[in-house]
Order: sequence, then structure tokens, then C-alpha cells
Amino acid sequence: MAQTQTLTSTGLADQLERGFRGGAWHGPAVMELLAGADASLAQWRPGPASHSMAELAGHLAYWLADAERQIVGAPRLQGGPGSDWGPAAMDSEAAWQAVCAALEEAHGRLRTAVLQLEESRFDEARAGSDTTIRGLLMGTLQHNAYHAGQIALLRKLAEAAGGRPS
Repeated sequence: MAQTQTLTSTGLADQLERGFRGGAWHGPAVMELLAGADASLAQWRPGPASHSMAELAGHLAYWLADAERQIVGAPRLQGGPGSDWGPAAMDSEAAWQAVCAALEEAHGRLRTAVLQLEESRFDEARAGSDTTIRGLLMGTLQHNAYHAGQIALLRKLAEAAGGRPS
């Protein structure tokens, strides 16, 4: 399906902000869903093969930071298998707050990079990929919305179960 929408750096930064902080058409944004969650709730999972809200928050932080690094030309994040997921277990409320702070920082850095991005670079190929900067940013928006939906469902399930880690 052909897209007729003209994208600007400001428009993309606005969409990132809406999906992250609030005002997105799809429902609650990532930080709206994480607001008020404590470490116990954030670690809850419906089963051993499922991710927790904390892991999803860490995953989002990783990929937001990676997208920002690609835009500014910094080396991509290098980690072992599974390094793009947040902590499997947290031992304190401070650890959960650190995950949230890392997520906030990664989003802020990406948003700043997008606002500074010259629109002539939108169709620039990314090193080692067949996707453009535009594709990276559109994919990032989709990725955030996808995981926001997962967080919403996890939170509802966790609250119904009493929010105790399993």
C-alpha cells in the first residue's frame, strides 16, 4: 500500500514522544503503562517462558539506544545473545528504577538525534543493512507500539494475579 504521508524530523520526534510518553492513537504509551509499577510488579511473568515488564523495558532501552547510535554514526551496541533484554531478576526497587531511568535516557537521546537529523538523510542506507534511516525510525515506532501492547497485557495479568513474581 502506498504511503502519502510526508515525514519530517519534527513529525517523527513527535510520534516517538507520543508512543513513549502519551497521546498515541493506539492507547497507553510505554511510560503510561509503566507508571506506578514497583519492582515486584515489573518482574511478574505469567510463565517461565514469558518476558516480564522489566525485561521489556530493558529491551526497549537497548533498541532505542541502538537506533540513536546508528543515526549519529556511533558504533552499534555489541552484546552476547539475549543482551538486548532487561534484567531477568532485580534485587531491589532501585534496580527497577535504574531500568526505567535507562529507558528514559535512551528515548531522550533518540528523540534529540531525530530532531537534529537532516531530512536529506532519511533515505540514507544504514551500514550493514538494506534498511534506510527512515525504515529504522518507522520500525522503531512499530517496535515501541508492539511492546507497549505486551506491557499492557502483562500489567493487567500481573495485577489480577497480585503482582507476585513467579
